[in-house]
Order: sequence, then structure tokens, then C-alpha cells
Amino acid sequence: MKRILLILTLIMPLFCFSQTTAPKKANTIILKTGLSADEAFKNFGRILIKEGFTMETLDKDFYMLSTKVKTCNYGMLNAAKLNIKINCQIDQKEENTEIKITGSAIDVALSRTLSFDANSFVVSNRGPKSSVAGASWLIMDGLAKKLEGAEISYLIE
Repeated sequence: MKRILLILTLIMPLFCFSQTTAPKKANTIILKTGLSADEAFKNFGRILIKEGFTMETLDKDFYMLSTKVKTCNYGMLNAAKLNIKINCQIDQKEENTEIKITGSAIDVALSRTLSFDANSFVVSNRGPKSSVAGASWLIMDGLAKKLEGAEISYLIE
């Protein structure tokens, strides 16, 4: 009995920690909120606008939104630049509303000569935080954490 309690005591913090920390290679963020789909759509849209994103697509019938490409600074002294685009799908469930957030990004230097849509990569939790991949994940994760009262989880799709 003591062994079981000891094992549970050692394992429980791992489960609690993993709920708030994204696993490596996670590329989708899910927010669960008590808001209606309409409220979640408007509130997350406002967060994006407040953070300097411009909307490219707003579909109020299917609760989908996507931003235009935004240039963001990252790295040492914010000297490097990346382009990022955010996509959201809001779904009304029986007990809550889910916001599914994904993104795509590319280094600004590459996007000067290459098409963003054809050459960007899916934003995921990988690479050093000072890299384009790591910085783009921090941006997307930071946006998700701005929706107050939402439960956050991460998926690898």
C-alpha cells in the first residue's frame, strides 16, 4: 500500500505539469471555454486584433477565422523577423466551446523570395526558442494564453 501511495505521489506532479506544458512537436492548441461559440469567436478575434493581427477570413456561419501574414520580431534583441499566420476553428460542444488554433510561419528573409503559402511550415513546439520554429510557437501559445478562463491543451496532429 505504501508503495502505491509513493508511486502515485511521484507520478501525479507529472500529469499536472503536462497539462500546462506543450509536448514536443505539438502543432495544435485547443482552448476549452464556457463562452458560447459566438462569444469565443468575437473574444479571440479581439485578442488577435489587439496583438496586431489583421483578419483575412471571418466566417461567422462556420466560426472560422484566419489572419493575414504578420511580421514579428524574435531572437536576441528582437533583431530577427518571422512571418506568421494564425487559423482558428470554434466549435460549440455540449458542455463547452472549443477553439482550435493552428498556424504557419516562415523566416522573413525566405519570404522575400518565396511564396508564404507554398513555403511556410506548420507552427509546432520544436527547435530552440531563439529559432524561427521556436519563436513562432511562443507567439501562437502566447495568443492562446490570453483568453481568460480557458482551459488549454495541446495536440500533435
